Amino acid sequence: MDEAQQNKAEELRSRVQQSIVSIITARVKDGSMSEARARQIAELVLEKLPEGINYQQLIEVLPTLDDHFEELSTAVMPIMIEYERKLQAAVDKKIGELLSQGNLDALLDVTNKALEMQKRLS
Repeated sequence: MDEAQQNKAEELRSRVQQSIVSIITARVKDGSMSEARARQIAELVLEKLPEGINYQQLIEVLPTLDDHFEELSTAVMPIMIEYERKLQAAVDKKIGELLSQGNLDALLDVTNKALEMQKRLS
């Protein structure tokens, strides 16, 4: 993986962690989350988002963070929506190019790969 891609992954990981820390801090402070639950969330985040995780792994792990801790959906959902929009725009552009070239085999391949990616992110 190149350095730019790793930096992108590290920036996203940091953004997610900061958002989660904000959620935990606010909820512990207002009493809507126990310190034990905050500790469990922190352990999960450290386990699932280790330093050095690559971008693709990060994108695949993010949607699973709120499976056990629904409080994390406010940290995860905006990032996943943003990613899916960017992915959809890239796929739409590629499909348009392939359609104009009349390359139906490649078009089908891109469409199938996009559908597989969406399934993995769901």
